[in-house]
Amino acid sequence: MKLFNSKAEKIYYLAYTMMMFLLYLGYVALDNYRISQGAMIGNGPITNAEWESISQMAAWTVNLEFIFLGLFVVMLSIMYFRSFKNKSVIKPFLVTHAALFTVLLVLSFALLPVTSLPIGNLLQPFLSLAIITLFLISLFFVIFILRTMKKKTEQSF
Repeated sequence: MKLFNSKAEKIYYLAYTMMMFLLYLGYVALDNYRISQGAMIGNGPITNAEWESISQMAAWTVNLEFIFLGLFVVMLSIMYFRSFKNKSVIKPFLVTHAALFTVLLVLSFALLPVTSLPIGNLLQPFLSLAIITLFLISLFFVIFILRTMKKKTEQSF
C-alpha cells in the first residue's frame, strides 16, 4: 500500500518536513546561543547592550516558534480542505507528522548533552503541534471505528 498518491505529493511532504526540521534546528541554535550568551555575562551587572542582545535573541527564537506553528497551521488547513475532495490525503499527513515528531523528540534528547538547553526548551516548539497531531490521529481512529460500526449495523439489517 502506497503512502503517497504521487511523486509530487512525496516531494511536497519532503520539502515541508525539511522546512520544519530546519526551523527546529534554527530555534535550537538561537536559543542555545541566547542561553550561552547569558551564562557568559556571569553574575555581574548586565549592561544595556548585553540586555538588548539577549532580548533580541529571545525575540528571534519566539519568531521561529511562531513560524514553526504557522507552517503547521498552513499545512493543516491545506490538508483539511483537500480532504473534502479526497479522504486519502489524511493518512500521509498524519504519518508524516508522527514521523517528524518522533525524529524531533529523539533529536531533542540527543541534543540535550551537547547544548546548554534544558529539555523543556528543546521540546517547546513542537509540543502544541504534537498535541494537535495526537488529537487528529485519535479523531481519525474514532471516525474509522464509527464508520466500521455503522457498516456492520447496516449489514445486519
